[in-house]
Parts: sequence; structure tokens; C-alpha cells
Amino acid sequence: MNEDFQEIYKKYDKEIYLFLLKLTGYRKDLAEELTQETLYQTFLSLHKYRGECGIKTWIYQIAKNTCFKYFKKNPILVSMDTEEFMEIQLPDKGKAPEEYLLDREFTDILMQSIHQLKSKYQDVLIYRLYLEMHFAQIGKLMKISENSAKVIYHRGKEMLKKEMEDRHYGK
Repeated sequence: MNEDFQEIYKKYDKEIYLFLLKLTGYRKDLAEELTQETLYQTFLSLHKYRGECGIKTWIYQIAKNTCFKYFKKNPILVSMDTEEFMEIQLPDKGKAPEEYLLDREFTDILMQSIHQLKSKYQDVLIYRLYLEMHFAQIGKLMKISENSAKVIYHRGKEMLKKEMEDRHYGK
């Protein structure tokens, strides 16, 4: 088992770090810390891996859960004026959604909002936005149809939009 873990570590440590770097809004220290925690949790849980999905997918799930646990224990306090907040929350329609993921504060708020959603919405949104997976891949991974993945994604986006508007308008 120790040899298996060493192979996993060598093969996936950089990928996990890059994934967590995106999820943390490009905070290098936090991404490094969460990568180490993810690898530690992977080591502890390796005997539980049943092969129902690829090992990489399984490790990404551990990374996602590790990141969400961190955000739950360490809520991010956003301090900015209303206009600045509106610019982040009500994006310019000419800008692609992916461009907003580069904004650290927007990413923090987005992750907190995603964390509030049901698991299936969380997973589809993260696979699509952060891992840039196609809907067919997401469907296969989650054992749902490609169309279901699309529907869940669009509904999740609408929920996020409502959450962001509620935050902005103080509802």
C-alpha cells in the first residue's frame, strides 16, 4: 500500500495542487496546505478505494471535500463597498464567466455559495468550472446522462446567480 501511495503522490500531487489553487482563488500557501491535507486523507483512505470511479476522480473528490471543510471552518469575510461588490456580483455580460474565476474575492464568494448547494449541484459546477470537464464526462463520472449534467449545471448556475443577487441586495 505504501508503494501505491508513493505512485499516487508522484502522479497527482501537482494536478491536485493546481485544482486546489483554482478553488482557493490562487492562494498558493492555502493550496499547498490543502494539497498536503488531501494527500494525507488519501493515504488514510486508500484502503477504502473500491474502483467505482477512476483514482484521479476519487482523489479530486477528497480535494474538493478538504477545500469545502476548510471554507466551512474559515468563512471568508468580505469587506468592500456596495459598488465594488455589485461589480463582482453582477458581472458585465460581455465578460466570460471563466474570467471572473480569476478574481480572488469573487472566487471566495463563489466557493462559499457553491458550498451551500446540494451535493449534485456542487459536483457538476466544480467539474465544469474548475476542472473544465465536458458534460459527457461529468455525466459518465456521476452516472447520469449528459443532458442531466447540463440541466443540473444550468439550475446550479441559476441558484448561484440568485444567491449572489441576494448577497448584494441583502435578502
